[in-house]
Amino acid sequence: MAAASQGSPSTQSFAARQARAPPALKLIPDTVKFFFTHIWRSNLDAAFDRGPMHIFCFGDFELNLLTRQLTCTGTPVPLGARAFDLLAVLVKTPDRIISRDEAMLQVWPDTIVGENNLNVQIANLRRALCPEAIVTVPGRGFKFGLALRQPAPPAGAMPAPPIPDRPSIVVLPFSDLSGQHDIGWLADGCVEDITTELARFKDLFVVARNSAARFREVPRDLRDVARQLGVRYVVEGSVRAAGGRVRVTAQLIDALHGGQVWAEHFDTNLTDHFEVQHQIAHSLVTCLVPQIARVETERLRLSPPENVTAHGLARQAWAVVSAGDMDYDRAPREAGLAAAKQALALDPQSALAWRTIAWLNWWDAYHATTRSIPATLAQGMAAAEQALGIDPMDHHSRRLRAQLLFMSGKPDEGLSELRLARQINPNCAITLAWSGLYEATHGTTSDGLPLAKMALRLSPFDPSRGSMLAALGFVHFSARAYPEAVSCAQDALLEATNAATPLVLATIAYVGAGRVAEARQSFQRLNTLAPKLVQARLSGVWLANNPDYITRATTHFRIAAGLETPA
Repeated sequence: MAAASQGSPSTQSFAARQARAPPALKLIPDTVKFFFTHIWRSNLDAAFDRGPMHIFCFGDFELNLLTRQLTCTGTPVPLGARAFDLLAVLVKTPDRIISRDEAMLQVWPDTIVGENNLNVQIANLRRALCPEAIVTVPGRGFKFGLALRQPAPPAGAMPAPPIPDRPSIVVLPFSDLSGQHDIGWLADGCVEDITTELARFKDLFVVARNSAARFREVPRDLRDVARQLGVRYVVEGSVRAAGGRVRVTAQLIDALHGGQVWAEHFDTNLTDHFEVQHQIAHSLVTCLVPQIARVETERLRLSPPENVTAHGLARQAWAVVSAGDMDYDRAPREAGLAAAKQALALDPQSALAWRTIAWLNWWDAYHATTRSIPATLAQGMAAAEQALGIDPMDHHSRRLRAQLLFMSGKPDEGLSELRLARQINPNCAITLAWSGLYEATHGTTSDGLPLAKMALRLSPFDPSRGSMLAALGFVHFSARAYPEAVSCAQDALLEATNAATPLVLATIAYVGAGRVAEARQSFQRLNTLAPKLVQARLSGVWLANNPDYITRATTHFRIAAGLETPA
């Protein structure tokens, strides 16, 4: 059965990531090293909020890139256009040496000039600022020589709110680029619907639309917008109509780093206004949320656990365990469990920490990596119920409880719980994938197939794509569509080469497609990776109550193992 859990597949071992860690990490307990060995200090300097991205302060000077003005204690400093452009290049990368060729290319992009032109502008800048402002690095180029400082807030400005301890986001007003087509109503409607749908995700902090509306007609410096609203992520976009068609373009920006995380466009017919608006918002949100989860997972691995709150620890735990949903390495799960327990020691009411423990118990039970599957399922169920007792509207915990119910032999209760999770948040692609899987294997394939396909359609670049492909493959197997199941298994293995779940799928699907030799190769790989899981499946333990499904899956698995002869 497919493991379609929240997060991105990991094909890199914990040991390999740990081997690259800097020496300082050797002093940190092994259970928490995982949080920040995957990425170490990449673009760390960019994480410091230096204020608006267009304003740079150094000494008594202030450089404003939007107004193209240099001032000294408030008095304008005359500066030629080329000298200004050169200064902008240097201050935007103060820690980097700019070669002569790069400087000339950026300042004179469409003109061939001699090096003397560059020397003249360097001299002009040193006269306008001070001789130490531009440092010559012999044989390499130039760099900015003055220390940058945080711009002072405008007089009477309200203090910036703190960044919340969960992913924070604002959807800014979309631009109407349609010209003669007046579809401003669609731009506003999309923003409202996207904001509303994002708010369904309990793990997100979403700024209200009315607060975002103040930035409609003003020049946007996204870092400044994020600072004023106290958020990390910004969504901005545009709408354009032509010939009865409409295109909505959106991008997700990590405003603290200034980098684009994701961008996509959506095309549809401009017919039913409200339906179009809802369709676009639904598609956007289903794509957006996994990208936020991916970036947050990477960011959280960078944060030392001892410096975060109970909620931060719980978020780190969830990020770690869910990122390795198809990874058979135990180290991430052990680190996640340690962090979740630490979070609960600080705050017993952390629903996210309880959710993480529920997920870990489900994973161990599913992969048969526990001494007692019934006891592990009971522990997982208790943790899921703790989480739901604290937050009944957490769709992730609802889905986990459903998964635990299925494994406990209570498919009807599981389906009911899964449908409730889908009702709470219809935008979660992972929940859709699980719904498709279980509707097919416990109900009817005709109900499950559209849901599993919809999960991939709504979030085609989801970090959990491997899990969702495996889920769709098991649905195809249930319907006896063996070539389609094989194709899904192959695609899932491209996402996570040594993942157990797609190998299980490949093993039984290859037999169904008459490709027994390839089935036996998949079985051998699986048996090397997860021998306990193999024994469970050989004994007929499949997460389904459909007799036909169980019989076929067990028979195909035994054929691949060489224990039965193909018919």
